[in-house]
Amino acid sequence: MTQDDVCFFRAWFEDYSKSYPAEDAEVEANLRYKREHSLRVRDYVLTIGQDLQLDTNHMFLAEVIGLLHDVGRFEQYAKYHTFKDHQSEDHAKLGLSVLERAKIFSGRVSELEKEIILTAIKNHNQRVINENVSGDTLMFCRLIRDADKLDIFEQVISFYENPLRTPHFAVEHNHEEENYSSEVIQGILSGKQISYTSVKTSVDIKLIRLSWLLDMTFPIALAIAKRKQYLERLRAFIPVTVDTLKVFQYIEAQMDN
Repeated sequence: MTQDDVCFFRAWFEDYSKSYPAEDAEVEANLRYKREHSLRVRDYVLTIGQDLQLDTNHMFLAEVIGLLHDVGRFEQYAKYHTFKDHQSEDHAKLGLSVLERAKIFSGRVSELEKEIILTAIKNHNQRVINENVSGDTLMFCRLIRDADKLDIFEQVISFYENPLRTPHFAVEHNHEEENYSSEVIQGILSGKQISYTSVKTSVDIKLIRLSWLLDMTFPIALAIAKRKQYLERLRAFIPVTVDTLKVFQYIEAQMDN
């Protein structure tokens, strides 16, 4: 892959992400939020890549994966008016379909590079990375997962803190509920990544997001999460009980290890 190829992918993403009609203010806002999210994730990927001292071609690959990881979100929201995969379809798989139809890789990347890009996109939103993924491909999967989480943390917590700043943001905003599932609590305390199928309340969703801090691979990503105080800021919107205190303390201890 060359710098010209990366420029092509940047231009293609910009055109594609703006190609869906804004039916109303809510649709326009959420499609714009996803476009901006993709650009920020691209920047996080490059920040982590630089810290890892990746070579030029690996940095090109990292940027393309960052740009394209959520390409399925645009068709998903335009079609279903939701970003919830369980209410529509898996946005990573939808993204693979979009890229296959667009045929943007032909003549621009090698078969190995294409496989790395598609595998990273496919695995970026899964509870765990497929056990058969290894080598550089595994590294890129971990890279996009860390970068994606960093931006989701910032955007969701900022919305909780000031919902007027991002109107129509498609995220739960019920902070009155205090119920949570013991299954989620026990799963986190046992070090597991919890599936969204376990979610029964809005507190469950917040606890699962908090547990993402346990799934950070690269030290620079965890350092960014600490600097931005994601644990402290998110826990402010979770009711304090004996159970949730155990979760807060467990995650804090794991982050300090």
